[in-house]
Amino acid sequence: MKIDKNNAVRASRMLLAFVGMLIISGSCKKDFLDQKTLSVLGESAIFSDSTYALQFVNNRYVNATYSWEPNRFSAVGGLESACDEAEPAPSVTDYHSLISSGAANPSNTHKVLYNTTYAQVRAVNIFLKNLNIVPVTAATKKVWEGQVRFMRAWYLAAMIKHYGGIQLVGNTVFEEQDEINLPRSTYEESVNYVVSECDAVASLLPVSYVNAIDYGRATKGAALALKARVLLYAASPLTNDNRTDDPGHLVSYGNADPNRWKKAADAAQAVIDMNYYSLYRASAPAFYQNFLVGLTAPNLEHIFAFMPPTTTPNNMYRETIMNPPSRGTRYTATISCFPLQEMVDAFGMANGLPISDPASGYPGIGDNMYLNRDPRLAQSVSYNGALRAFSGITGDQPVRTYTGALPAGSQGNPNLSSAQLDGIYKSNATRTGYYCYKMLSNNVINGGAELNRPRVLIRYAEVLLNAAEAVNETSGPTAQVYTWLRDIRSRAGITAGTGATFGIKNGLLKDEMREVIRNERRVELAYEEHRFWDVRRWKIAPQTENKEMHGLEITRAENGVFSYRLIVVSKHVFRENMYFWPIPQSEITKSPALKQNPGY
Repeated sequence: MKIDKNNAVRASRMLLAFVGMLIISGSCKKDFLDQKTLSVLGESAIFSDSTYALQFVNNRYVNATYSWEPNRFSAVGGLESACDEAEPAPSVTDYHSLISSGAANPSNTHKVLYNTTYAQVRAVNIFLKNLNIVPVTAATKKVWEGQVRFMRAWYLAAMIKHYGGIQLVGNTVFEEQDEINLPRSTYEESVNYVVSECDAVASLLPVSYVNAIDYGRATKGAALALKARVLLYAASPLTNDNRTDDPGHLVSYGNADPNRWKKAADAAQAVIDMNYYSLYRASAPAFYQNFLVGLTAPNLEHIFAFMPPTTTPNNMYRETIMNPPSRGTRYTATISCFPLQEMVDAFGMANGLPISDPASGYPGIGDNMYLNRDPRLAQSVSYNGALRAFSGITGDQPVRTYTGALPAGSQGNPNLSSAQLDGIYKSNATRTGYYCYKMLSNNVINGGAELNRPRVLIRYAEVLLNAAEAVNETSGPTAQVYTWLRDIRSRAGITAGTGATFGIKNGLLKDEMREVIRNERRVELAYEEHRFWDVRRWKIAPQTENKEMHGLEITRAENGVFSYRLIVVSKHVFRENMYFWPIPQSEITKSPALKQNPGY
């Protein structure tokens, strides 16, 4: 049975589309291309020309951000809207809504990652098959091979996060006429393959690139950091279990092995020991600015980042779908990704203490609830009173998310009357009382210029958090664990306090430090495609996801007094089978040897 025909056709068409793009853009090769037609132009014509071969390498990066994007499922929906970080607009119902409502199944599951991954894997394998005829130096071939193999590992690592054990095809290039009925490899085999590829390409890739045009290409550090991330996930409680519903070990190891934490710790340490990366501190506020710089000069916190072409027509897409309507951009879209109160409450105080600590100084819900908070809150979330740029006015102005009476002088004043656009319950406005601000430029607003910026996929702060978690699970809260966490908090602007603890008490037990690390990941890595997976690999999703999610309704009275009320925004559902995604039924129909995930 030719069960993989569609994927083969799709990848073949991708190759032809690539050639077509070269015909359009490759004017320097016009005479050569004029002698050819798509019906006869073959692989040898592409790979025997170094320009075309490099373009083929470049095209392996085009889907790198897919799983990370805030508009992954629709124009305005991503994984942050499928967990306890944010809520989508009520008018947006796509796969993130199916996830949070517990309605995802093999027939309606999102298939783009599945299809994209194997199209990219096939393209990588085509390149490797033809590498020997590419007319470049041996040194260049080595780096190009490292790049495409890294990207293959990158896509497969994303598949493992979603599905567990996957179909491993190695370097094989399947053709349309081939009968393909590959079973899934075990979870362990899949992890080992990606890890071995990361090890192999780390020896092929440079630490850095000299020219700015090469920023964003895979490096040795990216390979080692991806390995560390994969091993951290593999060491976590979710897969370290002997599941009776997983006899083939497709989504688990079948046992618990504490040594897996040691492997994860060693892998993260290998990145740290490169002594190349560091937390960004060059401009203030450093945590906020970190996401906006790195296109024209190295940002040594960015280990792997996608660099959009400067010709991209809309480099304000995040602002378009996240800014309050009063700020907006020159584009229009349904605004979505509204932070939940649960996410806001995860940010502690500027002294580093959680708001639940009586010594923190948190006054409770009310007019002063956002004062003296962890600076990362204001740099990640736009709340009522948060200061943001406003078109046509010098100086930042308050965001107004309240409902109720407008202040005096509002009529004809777009700034003072902005609650009519931004207030909770207004059309195309927040449904939680908050807007997402993480990775947004304050200057990209109505009438503002676009801002090209990196899309940061792995950064050094994550590596430090990965190392802290793995070492704590291996050896408890060592002095080095404290150092890593306090370094992150110091950069964030948390005050050092007495003894320079940055709010992390000395003498914590392993379980206590585990909670500190988990919350630090939650706030430091918010809206970067981590929380959705973290609560799953930690097996705490039944507590964090299977419950009502909240927002904050603020009402302004005629006398200017505000009242506050927690509101239920939605009820999320989580069941045991939802730790991993269902394999698309269409793939199982094509490949009967492909086993479905437990519970579907």
